[in-house]
Amino acid sequence: MSVNSTGAEVVPPKALSLAEINRRLQSCPPIPSLKSIQGALRELLAAEQRYAGQISEVIRRDPGLTSRLLKLVNSVHYGLGHSVTSLEEAVFYVGVRQVRDLATMTPVIEDFKRITGSQKGVGEAHWRNLWKHSIAVAMVTKDLMMATPDSGEDLDYVAGLVHDVGWIVFATAFPEHHVSILEQLKTSSLPVRLIELDCLGCDHSHIGALYLKAQQLGPTLEYTTRYHHTPSGDSRDARLAGAVQIADQVALSSGLGHPGDPPLRSPKDWMTVAGWNLLFPEGSESHRRQALKTLEKAADRLPGMVDCMV
Repeated sequence: MSVNSTGAEVVPPKALSLAEINRRLQSCPPIPSLKSIQGALRELLAAEQRYAGQISEVIRRDPGLTSRLLKLVNSVHYGLGHSVTSLEEAVFYVGVRQVRDLATMTPVIEDFKRITGSQKGVGEAHWRNLWKHSIAVAMVTKDLMMATPDSGEDLDYVAGLVHDVGWIVFATAFPEHHVSILEQLKTSSLPVRLIELDCLGCDHSHIGALYLKAQQLGPTLEYTTRYHHTPSGDSRDARLAGAVQIADQVALSSGLGHPGDPPLRSPKDWMTVAGWNLLFPEGSESHRRQALKTLEKAADRLPGMVDCMV
């Protein structure tokens, strides 16, 4: 029995069977952008010859992407000393890789916002924190995987972006359980995943993976979402899940967390999670040192960059 913000006792909802959970997942809205992300722009960015004018013309068709690009290039992170209003100039300063990431992220976050926009009992700040956390994890996951032979670039970024999609599914398909979990987090010292298991019967990693499976978004995203807290094995998907786990820690150390996350983490914590040894096994000291430098730089720049993208 828990107590809500008014002091009244709240009877938590009953945990559900896996069959009932899967039945409810059928009513959860899809994320269409994950199946077709900015096709025209992505083809252009992949071309050998890329012209800022051509890229800008495609960006101009998407108000959300235009706004995020201009906010990013005018942020403290770039420190240009003058205001940039031209998309061509913005593309020049930001670079093709960052534009690609923005093109991937923008429609997905817009879909997330659409799905959660009608949720009651959950403040806007809660979702804003989740979007910021998800973007931060996506950026660091991609950075980590690019330091390994396993890099899949866009898929690496998307794996980080959707790793906590289970929170959205909780709110959409299981609203009473979601509210109960948030209330319990205010007073409980238990890890959030234990509260979720007790409340619903699945934690956010499992529920997110079941949702992605129902949406037929491929085994890699299912796996990395399911095991981003507990990666193991020697497959490429296991290493990607390990990268997401480390990126999650880096985001927390930058203050980019959401309800239920542990206190801020330090670089020493990053190297104790299972994902660290999956990506950088013992004996690869030079790779470990380089990865740690990359992560420390990422932790410093994340807050300023992510604020521009939400």
